[in-house]
Amino acid sequence: MKHKYTFTRRDFLKITGASFVSMAASGHMWIAVPRDTDQSPEQPTGPNSRVYLHTYDPADTLTSDAVRQTMLSVSDLSWLKAGDSVFVKVASNSNYAPPSVTSPAVLEGVVSLLKEAGAGTVYVGDMSGAQFVRHLATETIGSTRENMRQNGLLAAAEATGATIHCFEEIPFEEAYIPGVPMIDHHWGTDLQVAEILDRVDHIINLPRLGKHVLAGASLGMKNAIGWISDHSRMVLHRDADTFHEKIVEVNAIPQLADKMRMTLTLVDQALTTYGPDAGYHLPLAQPIILASDDVVSHDQVALLSLLWARTQTSAEAIAADPYPDESNGLNWWFVRVTWGEEAAAAYQDLQAYDALIEPDTPTHINLAWQSLRGGRPAAIEVLPSGLAINERLAATLTQNENLGVVLPSL
Repeated sequence: MKHKYTFTRRDFLKITGASFVSMAASGHMWIAVPRDTDQSPEQPTGPNSRVYLHTYDPADTLTSDAVRQTMLSVSDLSWLKAGDSVFVKVASNSNYAPPSVTSPAVLEGVVSLLKEAGAGTVYVGDMSGAQFVRHLATETIGSTRENMRQNGLLAAAEATGATIHCFEEIPFEEAYIPGVPMIDHHWGTDLQVAEILDRVDHIINLPRLGKHVLAGASLGMKNAIGWISDHSRMVLHRDADTFHEKIVEVNAIPQLADKMRMTLTLVDQALTTYGPDAGYHLPLAQPIILASDDVVSHDQVALLSLLWARTQTSAEAIAADPYPDESNGLNWWFVRVTWGEEAAAAYQDLQAYDALIEPDTPTHINLAWQSLRGGRPAAIEVLPSGLAINERLAATLTQNENLGVVLPSL
């Protein structure tokens, strides 16, 4: 295994600041696309969905207890049969500390509850982003396990007795299987996913709450990109005109659509600018836990929660956030530096959006409603528990009626 210099997207900003002219000459300047105000909001078609929102005080409640309570609110775990294997998919995209990755504090509650319910092997794992790990036919550069050691996820996972599984540690010729979305898609035959998806019985999805300089936000559906091969990651970034569509389509492969039992995010901190690695860390004195058996509903509420967290972020930090103005230029540079001139020559522009919250903006969250669920639900019921929900958060969740988010107590 080789360890080479790795660069962050903050390094990209330094480089792109110096290379502004060269990007302009290449035709790959940023594109920030405003909301199409002539488009009517999509009409709800599906049944109500539910997202559980648990608020707690760490001085009075163990995080593991809060996590377990929230999981049992979502499901009685009757899907779990004795001896079944479970993959707990974390976001360990870098060696950065949380909230740039999944909070290690969430693992004790998740894994212990699964084991008490009769789970056999419980895996915890991921493959870090391409600027940190490259898994190629000829070599492996970097290490997700080492990144997990540095960001705290490895010690937390090992303390639970879970089996650590990093996709690049499987021999390359055995590591990936074809990914075939069950919907119309843009991948062709270029989607390759971790082979363990065929072997495990169930998946628990543990993203973080964070901004993303390319996708706008990194939540539950974006966490699925960790399953895909280096080649597929190149295609995702190179063919960026369908970047958001392809994120949705990864979530439509049967191994994820049929095996994902729950998406749960512990928000003891939020990454409110930049992302997925560097950015502003906002600690929450009263953490929240978001959980649902529907990843799209989870992400709708998580996005609103992220935008609420941004209102508590300094104006200076918000002003320095490169999204959406520099997103396309950063992605083009990422493709060029990571996968070379040939990939960069075939680059297709990434669109980035100011109006992430609007239902007619074609982000991956909005696109997923139609592609994965056949339309928006009549309502997304947010069910609070624990301490009283923050009033400003409650107002943010319900402000846009077109999103259909409701709090039963309001």
